Order: sequence, then C-alpha cells, then structure tokens
Amino acid sequence: MLANLNSLTVNPMFLRHDLLIELGRLEVAISDIRRETSANDQGNLSTLETRRSTLSQTLDRIAG
Repeated sequence: MLANLNSLTVNPMFLRHDLLIELGRLEVAISDIRRETSANDQGNLSTLETRRSTLSQTLDRIAG
C-alpha cells in the first residue's frame, strides 16, 4: 500500500515542465486565433486566455 502512495506523489520539477509545455501550446493557439480574427472564435479566445492566466499563476506559485 505504501508503495502505491509513493508512486502517486508528483515531482514538482516534472509538474513545472508539463505546465510550461501546456502554456506554450496555449500561446500558439491564442496566436492562431488572433491571426484569424474571426468573430466566432472570440469565445474560444476568452477561454484560452483564462486557461493561460491560470497556468501562469500556478507556475508562479510552484516557483515561489
């Protein structure tokens, strides 16, 4: 049982790396939507910007 618990712990270094990758993907998606400037994508843009903000805040907490 204890071995299972130890395998569930998250290494902060890997978590930070994964969040940085996801943040990069969001930046690309946001850039693509802005380039297209379609009125239909404004909702998607807002959602992606909210996710980007949340990830940035999480990264700040991990680093700090």
